[in-house]
Amino acid sequence: MGAARDAGQDAMLVERPMPDAVSVAGLGRAYEIVSTPNGAILEDADGRPLDREDGADRLLAAARLWRRLAERLPGPSGLPGTGLVGLGGFAFDSSREPAEPWSGFPALLFRVPALAVTRVRGRTFASAACPGAAGLLDLQPSFRAPAARHLEVESVIPPADWCASVARAAERLRGGAAEKVVLAREVVAHGDGVVTAAAVARALRGAYPACFTYLLGGADGTALAGASPELLVRRSATLAVCQPMAGSVARGADEAEDVRLAGRLLASAKDAREHRVTATAVAEALRPLSRSVAVGEAEVVRFTNIQHLATTISAELSDPPANLLELAAVLHPTPAVGGWPRAAAIRLIGELEGMERGWYAGAVGWIDGRGDGELAVAIRCGLLWQDGARLYAGVGVMPDSDPASELRETELKLKVLLGALSA
Repeated sequence: MGAARDAGQDAMLVERPMPDAVSVAGLGRAYEIVSTPNGAILEDADGRPLDREDGADRLLAAARLWRRLAERLPGPSGLPGTGLVGLGGFAFDSSREPAEPWSGFPALLFRVPALAVTRVRGRTFASAACPGAAGLLDLQPSFRAPAARHLEVESVIPPADWCASVARAAERLRGGAAEKVVLAREVVAHGDGVVTAAAVARALRGAYPACFTYLLGGADGTALAGASPELLVRRSATLAVCQPMAGSVARGADEAEDVRLAGRLLASAKDAREHRVTATAVAEALRPLSRSVAVGEAEVVRFTNIQHLATTISAELSDPPANLLELAAVLHPTPAVGGWPRAAAIRLIGELEGMERGWYAGAVGWIDGRGDGELAVAIRCGLLWQDGARLYAGVGVMPDSDPASELRETELKLKVLLGALSA
């Protein structure tokens, strides 16, 4: 069943309403880089193949295709996100095509829209990749129906069973299977009216102004919408910046309680270990591509309903600098969404989680013709259809994790989408 939304399935939006942040919206399609069984392919607006790159790592295949496309279509050397720009992302496991309910989203997709609108440093720019692209702005009135006001929410795996999986994961970690594993929950929300993807995105932007708001239409009429607090990587010329997050606590009722809860988070041995594993892995992944890597101190960052431990990591890239997708290939998945060591944690996820992640815990963002861009971790998100959504939230499990506490953390994170679905 298709999602009711204000734009067609070719609409994409990645927005962060912060000073100096870059936001990009796209309509239509001029080119696409999309995953294939053996790598990735570049197609034109009609789906005709123009170039292909084979290889087991689809992110690296896409990175090479993007470099060649940028050489063929040189654009202005102005502000980031202007000129040639691609919007999209990739699944948590980009080595295979997602199964249901993610049939509308391939393992990897970056689209050069026919018309891109970029806001950067308080100014707005439009870039047309093909003749007549401005006509896409002449939108016809969209389908109207009563909006959902009441939601019936059901866990795909009963909470008690999910807690049992967390307990088994912690036991496996204590036995040496891995240092950390991230387990996610999936809930299904059915509404008493239409869930409009554009309205969900507007609600998320208003409620979570410090987050990356994103909306991507799927080929099957579904839509992926979310508000992510976490930067996977930002690339600007020779500078790469990551801000991994791991370890969470709720917001307080006032400033004093915020400070008290943040102090408790900083003092938590479990959260400190979880976060240290993530920050160290990100820094080490960047080193082979960098002249130098600087790791900041762990700090507490606040969002509307949650506080996270975060570390800012900056890398001066070696020459020639890796582009955004090449950086993503060495970084993803970080221990914040998978666990550590990576291969062992992913095996545990397959054994214990019991769901298809699709693009949840993958990445969404944009890349321009210079190879600059920004990717957010695709968390705090939902896969929307006409009258409902599948919502996702995960937690980092450590050997001493308490299943009931981890369940409460997922409930806190799920509020991000539940509030927006009926806004």
